[in-house]
Amino acid sequence: GRRSAELNAALDVGFAAVEQCFLNLSTSTTFPVSQLINLFLKSRGRTVNGTNYWNLYANYFKEHIQTELARIGREAPAGGGTPSATVRTQCYDKFKEAYPDSYQDLLSMHEEAVLLGSSTQTIAQRGQGFQKHYRRVIQI
Repeated sequence: GRRSAELNAALDVGFAAVEQCFLNLSTSTTFPVSQLINLFLKSRGRTVNGTNYWNLYANYFKEHIQTELARIGREAPAGGGTPSATVRTQCYDKFKEAYPDSYQDLLSMHEEAVLLGSSTQTIAQRGQGFQKHYRRVIQI
């Protein structure tokens, strides 16, 4: 059934507390919150939907199309068209070859940087997020 306003308010307070715990843990461990949530769920025997790195690469590819096409000796199509899925797959394979041990971290960091850049945060929160992101990039 429908939740009462009182229950919704209690959930909001509880979720904010849980979120703050994850943010604090993220700051102290330098793991992104999403990774901490996955680790938490795994530690409790819950299933976790895995990250689809192909989708992360698709976003990365859009922003770095010239560089990625150069990996396979191609240039961006005239008029700004999108290369075929076959071409993007070839680029993805070359990307993984270039960064065999870190391509997943690189794509996750790119996605996190995009999210950080588009979020509505205070300047202090952005600074803290940047420092956390910077430490993770340095570790790669």
